[in-house]
Amino acid sequence: MVEWRCYLLVAIWLLKGDASRPPFFDYDCACVKQRLTVADWNGIHREVEAAVQSAQKGGPWPRPPRLSGRLLLQQAEEAAQECPLGLLNLAIVHFYTAAFESTEESTDPLVSERHRKEVMQISAHVADSLASEFPVHVICSSRWPVFEAIEIFTLKMDKDIAGVPGNACDDIVGGAVDWKKLRWIAGHWSRMQFTEGSRSPEVVKLLLLIDNFVDEASTKQAELECPIGTAFLAAVQAASAVVQFTHNFDKHSNVLDKVIHEGLLSAVSCGWPLGHALAVLSDSNKARRYADRNYKYLRNYADLDLHVQELSPLVAPPTSGSDTVAWHKRAAKKAAAIARVPWHSFARVLLSKAAGRGRVFRQALNAIQELTGGRREKSRGRQVALTLLYGHSWSSLLQRLVSHLCRLGFAWPLLVVSIGQEAYEACRHLRKSVNLKVSCWRPNTESQVHRFTIVHILLHLGVDVFYFDMDAFFLQNPLPAVLSQARMKNHETIFASHGDGDCINIGVFYIKSTIRTTMWFSQFLEWYYEHQYEIDQRGLDVLLGSPLRIPDGVLGVSFPPKNLPKVRVGVMEDENKVVIGFIGWYGHISKMDVFHWCNSHLDEKWEELDAVYKAAEAVQDWMPLSLALSVVSTLDFQVVGGQHRKATFAWQFRVEAGGTSSPGV
Repeated sequence: MVEWRCYLLVAIWLLKGDASRPPFFDYDCACVKQRLTVADWNGIHREVEAAVQSAQKGGPWPRPPRLSGRLLLQQAEEAAQECPLGLLNLAIVHFYTAAFESTEESTDPLVSERHRKEVMQISAHVADSLASEFPVHVICSSRWPVFEAIEIFTLKMDKDIAGVPGNACDDIVGGAVDWKKLRWIAGHWSRMQFTEGSRSPEVVKLLLLIDNFVDEASTKQAELECPIGTAFLAAVQAASAVVQFTHNFDKHSNVLDKVIHEGLLSAVSCGWPLGHALAVLSDSNKARRYADRNYKYLRNYADLDLHVQELSPLVAPPTSGSDTVAWHKRAAKKAAAIARVPWHSFARVLLSKAAGRGRVFRQALNAIQELTGGRREKSRGRQVALTLLYGHSWSSLLQRLVSHLCRLGFAWPLLVVSIGQEAYEACRHLRKSVNLKVSCWRPNTESQVHRFTIVHILLHLGVDVFYFDMDAFFLQNPLPAVLSQARMKNHETIFASHGDGDCINIGVFYIKSTIRTTMWFSQFLEWYYEHQYEIDQRGLDVLLGSPLRIPDGVLGVSFPPKNLPKVRVGVMEDENKVVIGFIGWYGHISKMDVFHWCNSHLDEKWEELDAVYKAAEAVQDWMPLSLALSVVSTLDFQVVGGQHRKATFAWQFRVEAGGTSSPGV
């Protein structure tokens, strides 16, 4: 009976495959409704995560969560449908617990040798079959500590698993490398890194050995000789590539997929610390133990907060991955159609789509309805400006920003993506005190991905978007120049850019809702969702086909999607009009539209933002800011760069526009 159930599960997953999963698949199982499911997956995650973290700190091996055994023994098929990676995590814990727990050690009288072997058999089949259906990078990026659990068990175990050699490849003589020595070095390195977090001197030897596999010929030879050893090297290289230049990640990831898909448990239990290397890779988008990354790049699949039917609310969601292309086309055509309907019909559609939905989606549609309401039916479409208010630290700047926009004659209504309750309250308070139409949207998770989820919804409702970061200061109303460029050059999307680089900057951008841009943005967001370790700006630059790219440019991404719609993309003038603050600028300040602080410390950034806002506020009662800037001497603003340039800009802007003085200068 047990064997029949195991092979049935394997057959189900082999038939389903990757194409069966619709876009934005809920790998983290964070949105599964408990009352409709076979298990409380959020509760199971909390138990597994707590057990793994305790073991990482020196506690006992992780134990299976309460009542989780029935999911493997009785409800494996249903659990695999609901939460495959959660079930995979449970299968791992159950397998190793059963493998290293003798009958004599157990306090449960129901546990017998026969029962232990039964649990191992079921767990092994479930784990291997589920792991074979997902790319390794997806398992790594999920919230489920799959490889973290494997790391603990395999680094602490003091005996081999029956049928699995604990010294794989040691008997190879005259191979591409000395595999026996490499396995010893790898094991020593992994134990040192796991227990102490230090860099053993053996790391240098390990990296030198990895360098031997840079050329394709030696890698192929190594794969034939020792697939497990090569997979370990690939995992180490992948962990390095994923936080640096991800266009090198594909080849390492493919090597890992090949080995893991042939048998996860045997691959990580045969004496090579592959589990540790994969745990390091798994930490790349979490930075809890091994990685050191900017908080902006730490992601979870659960960050999205929205289902696929909410991201594109005008059409039914695809039932499988094979329907995705048709879904893109239907959604884009619907967006183009609704952009032309009168406002009252548009509002009625939004109200109907919001009915019965969760707070996050309902609030987004209500905000869009508020901002686009009251427009004439003959207007040229619907437009919304967008910014991201990230937490308490930036909340005090919002009032000054919006008041400044009003003084500049900025006409588009503003949607504030409010990250955190304090940001949301600051936005709601602001709505009552400014002339500009402002609305607020608060996602559940504190993630920067929401600048893209809301853009996706807006484009799929036929709404044009002008986005800007909170650390962008407008010296003039940017809309006339951007919209003029879009009309004259027929650009569908326009991004800021770096004056000294070959890439765009996503601190300021405009996207017109067209069939092409709607389809393209869906494909971008799906790619960004599936590859949690990627950097958003780099992905947009590559997938847009940025006109700035040069033949010898080095920036790239992993697994770029094929058949992307070709959108007409332009860049803003980056020498004077739209300046990225890290790299210097050229020209006269009276011609500047936007100054965007970039890549500087927050304290320094806030100090300089405060200075320029004070300067703008100082002249507001007797002359427009543009007039004040037009009389500034060109000599005050020569080509300078780096930190000196930034300080010069902030101080001189305060002195010349604000009429203040600075002693000793």
